[in-house]
Amino acid sequence: MQKALFNEAKNFFQVFDKKGDLITGVKVPGCINFLGNIFSYNKGKILSTPIDKSAIVLAQKRREGDRTVHFYSQKYDEKIKISLNEPQFREENGWVNFMAGTLFMLEGTSRKVSGMNVFIDNKIPDLFNAGNTEAMEVGIINVSQKFGDWTLNGIEIAEICSESDKKYLGREKNVYKYIPLVFGKKGEITYFNSLNNEIENLKLNLNNYCFIVFSSGIKKKQIEEKVKKIFSEVESALSIINRTDPKIEGLHNLTMEQFDEFRSGLTIPQRKRCAYFISENERVEKAREVLKRGDINEFINIINESEKNIKNRLEIIDEENEILINIIQDIPEVKAVRLINFGMDGSVVSIVEKDKIEQIENKVKKTFLTSTGLDLDTEVFALNNEIEEFNINIEEFTKSEN
Repeated sequence: MQKALFNEAKNFFQVFDKKGDLITGVKVPGCINFLGNIFSYNKGKILSTPIDKSAIVLAQKRREGDRTVHFYSQKYDEKIKISLNEPQFREENGWVNFMAGTLFMLEGTSRKVSGMNVFIDNKIPDLFNAGNTEAMEVGIINVSQKFGDWTLNGIEIAEICSESDKKYLGREKNVYKYIPLVFGKKGEITYFNSLNNEIENLKLNLNNYCFIVFSSGIKKKQIEEKVKKIFSEVESALSIINRTDPKIEGLHNLTMEQFDEFRSGLTIPQRKRCAYFISENERVEKAREVLKRGDINEFINIINESEKNIKNRLEIIDEENEILINIIQDIPEVKAVRLINFGMDGSVVSIVEKDKIEQIENKVKKTFLTSTGLDLDTEVFALNNEIEEFNINIEEFTKSEN
């Protein structure tokens, strides 16, 4: 770890002047959502976990009174400066806007931010909603509070980041995206209930298994339109349900048994969409209990059950996504597979036998290429990452160079 941090410090000082006693830093993992969905009409539950890839954020405070933040991305080999006195989105700032908005939001909530030099080494993939930008947002808050007279707890960090997304980037507020980054632990899956902010880390012994994400990276307008239609159908269904029972604010208020009372007043698509999200909430709770018992095989069964419901009730799997899932399901060494992010970027997560990883990867890639003419990206990961704060002593770093 020490050697790796000194390498990061070396990279930092290739961009910024060597000064001060310390570089403060944080390693924030990417993440993946296994089960569950949360949105406006379903304050539901999810199970998610950090993945092996991380974003490292290093920072040093600039001189007192300096209100500029100088960012450098190793990934893009680009340096961008912002002023904390000008809290606004700027198109030309590109990737920096995610962190800039977070800093502006902090200042807007009376948490003063110091001018900084910030170095980002982000190894989290851009694919499958892996938390690439969210990790940078969490990281910039973490280093900023080291230079301030304020601190935030995990939920407050998630709230600031999601509010920033809404205000400065025009995205929907989604606190849940930040939960596994902030609260996730090695060897565990994180349960989050968005209705009451309940969080629990659950041990998962993978035994002889590991996870692989396969992603074609395909983003199709027609899939995005299908997802929008699904949410519209749920919204319409809830307005009908609410006329009968005004106390029902969202699908999270219903069990499958309670939902039966309202089925007759809904269209078939509305019934299917609502049934998926209600049953998915119940699957998350069921998975939570089996994880407490350490039952990996039943957890695998629940993942597969969720995939069947995505196919039959959301009716969103087609073309390349369907081909990819069928290829994976035909391999005996693959124990579970599930579409992630509603298939909007052509990604699935699978649980496979650890000693057959290379064989499975090669077979899936080759068969998919033959069937579609498209290449696949893959990410193999275990549950061995979590957020870590650190400081790099400049004097010790300098001695190591000599």
